[in-house]
Amino acid sequence: MSTLHDVADRIALVVSSCDDFCDTWRPFAYFFAKFWPDCPFAAFLIVNNIAVTSDLLKPIAVGNDRGWASNFRYALARIPHDHVLYLQDDYFIEEPVDTPQILKDCAWCIEHNVDSLCFSAYPEPQPGFEPVTERFGRAPRASDGRTRCQFALWKKSALLEVLREGETAWEMESRGSDRTREMEVLVYTRPENTPMRYFSSAIVRSLWVPEALAMCDANGIPVRPRIRGLYRPGQSSKKLRRAASRIALRMWSAMRGGAPIDLHRDALISRAPNERETSSPTR
Repeated sequence: MSTLHDVADRIALVVSSCDDFCDTWRPFAYFFAKFWPDCPFAAFLIVNNIAVTSDLLKPIAVGNDRGWASNFRYALARIPHDHVLYLQDDYFIEEPVDTPQILKDCAWCIEHNVDSLCFSAYPEPQPGFEPVTERFGRAPRASDGRTRCQFALWKKSALLEVLREGETAWEMESRGSDRTREMEVLVYTRPENTPMRYFSSAIVRSLWVPEALAMCDANGIPVRPRIRGLYRPGQSSKKLRRAASRIALRMWSAMRGGAPIDLHRDALISRAPNERETSSPTR
């Protein structure tokens, strides 16, 4: 078996995003730098056209938005690694990551030719779940939860088989399980096994979850621009506020005149704790 260093060189960490979610990039990068400073993987951020400067995440500019799956396929074609660790821009890491355990689990999967390993357990027991090690087991063949857009290791060739042009992440989750019936898909056995704990998801239906903004405020990381609406279950006019948020974000991006967003580690971690964005959330 190759060394863990060799394993890390075969894996790319890819953060799924697009310019409409650029206000998540600073918080994501901040929590990434704070809680995963020893990340051994080449890390990439999918963007459309907004420029990014960063010593944490290498941007992959995919051009005008063609949808989640199409953007992702375009990005994968520009990554030389044969395995991918998947994350999303609104998954904010909450505590120190267990890097040695991630490496060990990835090494086991590569050695045993596993197509995918989800680093989280099912929310409740699944009939047909088959333990493989004390940490994870095979997802039931008949399960509709074989593909989940959570933190996961994917063989790149398998992921490309699952992705369909034009699909959203939610469509891939709902339809993708049928495409993996013959694949070796593993899932963690217990929630406490997970080597990374993160807030999922900070954005719901294109609106900020208040708890995510509170997490950012508590850590002194300003959300810029702070113009996206807030999600509240049962609240009316969500569709109108989502549209207003998208328009406001695109106007903000256009007004920047091509200026890059700075995601350098030092610029994020050294911010004053009381620094805040002065603009108000869209309501």
